[in-house]
Amino acid sequence: MNDLIDEMEKIPGVALRRDELMSLHTTLGVGGPCDFMVWVSTKQALRSVLELATKAALPIRVLGRGSNVLVRDGGIPGIVLRLADDLNEIIVEGIEMHAGAGATLAEVVNRATAAGIGGLEFLAGIPGTVGGAVVTNAGAKDTWISDRLKSFSVMTEDLDEITYEPDDVQFAYRSSGLVEGWIVTDAILRGYACGVDEARKKVEEYLTMRRQSQPTGEKTAGCIFKNPPGDAAGRLIELAGFKGYRKGGAEVSTIHANWIVNTGGATAREIIALIEEIRNKVKELFDVELELEIEIVGRD
Repeated sequence: MNDLIDEMEKIPGVALRRDELMSLHTTLGVGGPCDFMVWVSTKQALRSVLELATKAALPIRVLGRGSNVLVRDGGIPGIVLRLADDLNEIIVEGIEMHAGAGATLAEVVNRATAAGIGGLEFLAGIPGTVGGAVVTNAGAKDTWISDRLKSFSVMTEDLDEITYEPDDVQFAYRSSGLVEGWIVTDAILRGYACGVDEARKKVEEYLTMRRQSQPTGEKTAGCIFKNPPGDAAGRLIELAGFKGYRKGGAEVSTIHANWIVNTGGATAREIIALIEEIRNKVKELFDVELELEIEIVGRD
């Protein structure tokens, strides 16, 4: 194993740390160490790391901004992959933006606004990356990133690079239908021409909406559950009496009941226990099975 890691560290465009605490890299602020955190700066570096990891049968998990994920207290085995430098780059051409998968949605919105590109304001305030947004079909107010995609590229487990248009895959609510293990490397987003002031106004409207309806500025992972058909998970959780309910350092937000806040010192075990308590109670009271929107990963 040490020989493999030494070989990986010699790859141009690769940086590596051992036993990196995931609590430092997730928006919820919980999670034990990963075996290896690896930053790749180019597609070639990504290809080389994937090739070595496959040879060593090391599992790989891509991490963007660390939102929409809950890492267990035992951490993550194998490699946690971070996209950097070239894979974070954003190039603006007219009303299109070619964005690396590691680029943050905040930077996409800022660059679009400055360039007078409208139609991407709904991404404002979402603490994720372009790659994560494509995989989960991120959105707000019935607008999804798939609505603004011209195309996107992935690297498969066989190290093939494939470019798709939105109609080529099965985008749905909080889902892209991509094969597990495929890594989004970049995407082309298409908006429309508008004035800079108009774009800024729309961005501020979305940010204001989020500040009023979500616990922004706190340690959260975003919405915990998907909305069931024809209803809202937050409404059911609030009716079940969980708003403000605490388990250790984990609290159901007093602003939006579908968010759990790490008030300080919460463990993944406490948060998972709170999630299960909510699911069981909502099932008991309303006969609704709440489905997770976040992903729970790692070892106990």
